[in-house]
Amino acid sequence: MARKSIYRPEHRIFAELLRDVRMQAELTQEQLATTLDVDQAFVSEAERGRRRLDTVQVRDWCLACGIDLVHISREFQKRLSNPRYQEPREPDGRRRPR
Repeated sequence: MARKSIYRPEHRIFAELLRDVRMQAELTQEQLATTLDVDQAFVSEAERGRRRLDTVQVRDWCLACGIDLVHISREFQKRLSNPRYQEPREPDGRRRPR
């Protein structure tokens, strides 16, 4: 049986991308949450990979950060093939010590 996507490494990479997109837009979690009409915990959980977002939610996130869905999709594909983002992580997302 396949693992749920939330437990796959690709999900962690996408969650980190969501955080990076927000930070590049110079928004706090609270500011983004207000724009999305959600609470700050929702943003935090998404960025830590604890919450899955549907396509419409990802699009809203992108628009709030001043980018489009195509941009985040392309960046996600780049990160999937970049060894830098493939490092083993702790369950909470921290990089494992070498």
